Amino acid sequence: MKKVLILTSVRTGSGHKSSANAIEKKLREAGYDCRQIDVFPLMGKFGERMEDSYIPLTTRAPFVFLFGERFSQCFPDFVHSEIYRRVRKGLLEVIREYSPDLILSVHCMFTKAVSRLLRKEGLHIPFYVGVIDLVNPPRVWEDRRADMSFVPTGAVRDRYLKKGFSREKVLVSGFPVRDDIILRTTPKQIENPIEILMLNPSTDLKKNIRMIREVSRLGNVKIRIVCGLDERLHGTLLRMQENHELPEDLSIYGFVRNMHEHLAECPILLTKAGPNAMIEGVRSGCAVVVTGHIKGQENRNYQFILNNGYGIRCEDPGKIYDALYGMIHSGKLERCLENTVEHGIGNGAEVIAEYVRTHI
Repeated sequence: MKKVLILTSVRTGSGHKSSANAIEKKLREAGYDCRQIDVFPLMGKFGERMEDSYIPLTTRAPFVFLFGERFSQCFPDFVHSEIYRRVRKGLLEVIREYSPDLILSVHCMFTKAVSRLLRKEGLHIPFYVGVIDLVNPPRVWEDRRADMSFVPTGAVRDRYLKKGFSREKVLVSGFPVRDDIILRTTPKQIENPIEILMLNPSTDLKKNIRMIREVSRLGNVKIRIVCGLDERLHGTLLRMQENHELPEDLSIYGFVRNMHEHLAECPILLTKAGPNAMIEGVRSGCAVVVTGHIKGQENRNYQFILNNGYGIRCEDPGKIYDALYGMIHSGKLERCLENTVEHGIGNGAEVIAEYVRTHI
């Protein structure tokens, strides 16, 4: 049985792990042995601190995170050299112990550093990169030495080709999606009351709280908010609910393992512009309202929703009531729900697994 080593992370948002899980499942169905590894701990304390800082920085110090993101955009080779220096020993041990037939990275920090390691150690192992940023992937994703780069859209492929990537080394796969996110085939019906799902809609705590209150003003709605890995938001909302400081029509969840059920039951999804959440929402037939973004990293992702007619953008909590009211009462909500079905969102994990099956 051939082996695939999947490089990912656990605590830099849920998208990397979710994509890795989706790809692994399809590869196992195709007869491959797979091992996922969180690469950050292989860099020792530095890597662990780097990974653990992601959520605190994006939620409490967004401009510090933006500085780091811009630095990596300006000096990607320096970043990869530092990653290589710190990850070399640990990753090499994993590779030699597991002896994979393929290495696949779904994290932008582990691209050039990995191909450099393979080259310097004389390891002739195919190396693939699965890009999981929708519109404007950071430069640290780009590795022309990789044997294949799977990209989510034709726009990203065209960008890569302009940057000198070989056409045969870039494949539009779509976005990897878990099997439990079922592709909706008929538009959702708008029932009474309207179920609205808020998936950690902003990186700003105060904005999230105000957004909940403004959405509740619509009346005749039931609101669910899933906080995911943001324990600070989850704890704050629970305390406020106990003190009766939040609307009664609000259900609060932390990290959940049944996200597919929430998405399937709600016609409207409010979320920041994380690609994983947006794709899962559209595939589940939700009209998506983009309510925030991580500075730098997700700046343009909202374009995917607007350009395809899947929803709207409103990042100002003070305007969210008017935006949703207009969407619901103008017929736009119905059109967005229809577009999610007509356009359809395929599963990139299936495309990636099929490519691996025919090449490895």
